[in-house]
Amino acid sequence: MKKVLLASTALVAISGAALANENISLSGSAEMGVKDTGVGDAVFHKDADVSFTLSSTTDAGLTFGTGLNFDDDGGGDNYAVHVGGQFGTVTLGDTDGAFDWALTEVDGAGSIADDQTSHDGMHGGNDDLDGSNILRYDNSFGGMGVALSFEQDKGAGDIIGVGVTGSFGDFDVGAGFQSNDDSNIAGVSVMAEFGGIGGGLNFSRLSNDNADDLRRMSVGGTYTEGAVAVHVNFGQNKMGDTEDSGFGVAAQYDMGGAKVQFGYGNSDNADDTMDKDTWSLGLKMSF
Repeated sequence: MKKVLLASTALVAISGAALANENISLSGSAEMGVKDTGVGDAVFHKDADVSFTLSSTTDAGLTFGTGLNFDDDGGGDNYAVHVGGQFGTVTLGDTDGAFDWALTEVDGAGSIADDQTSHDGMHGGNDDLDGSNILRYDNSFGGMGVALSFEQDKGAGDIIGVGVTGSFGDFDVGAGFQSNDDSNIAGVSVMAEFGGIGGGLNFSRLSNDNADDLRRMSVGGTYTEGAVAVHVNFGQNKMGDTEDSGFGVAAQYDMGGAKVQFGYGNSDNADDTMDKDTWSLGLKMSF
């Protein structure tokens, strides 16, 4: 028992000394509350996430670093390594492809179960052809940015992508393209903010040699006043004669380090054979 206590004490001391290093940072979040997934009764919800970030700079000014993320499902392999300088930044690992890097999601105020963005009208991100081992180069020039990405995927073939971003006054625009052996996706997003209201539009088209094209659109906005934020969005996915749509609502009150969050999502399809409502209410804490 004494040996265990001594070892634990030594580990804590070493960890404390390491975290005191300006090149190492530790952050995390936790959630608790209740949610209704639209199937059965409402249930309790909990989640925790811890992230370590390591960074440094060479004598010549070259920056480099990595990050590790651990969540309550036991995952710990989602990390990426990056090197940067005047030439731009090169990242390898679990990171965005060039398409996902360039486009901005329509989200806004959050909720503990992401109900406002997980309805069937939202496509769940711009990462259809992404994976966990992506090589990406990106750089910025004033208000413009550019990215190139490559991923080795034995199942679907190598994936290549390109993305471009630009800021024009109150508007931020992003456009991207990504392709593998039998699929490609192209899209654009336009975001703007005027006073306490921000939002925009996200559109993409996914083409597959073995299926109809999938066209996806989402539009949303967020109003922020002091500690209060309210978000609404609508999304639609259409493939051939099949169409799914939905809308989401989220509201949060920021208490400083912790937020009370509410989320709601409604899913529907063209022939009304499926109609589902989800909601959640709880507390999100940031560390």
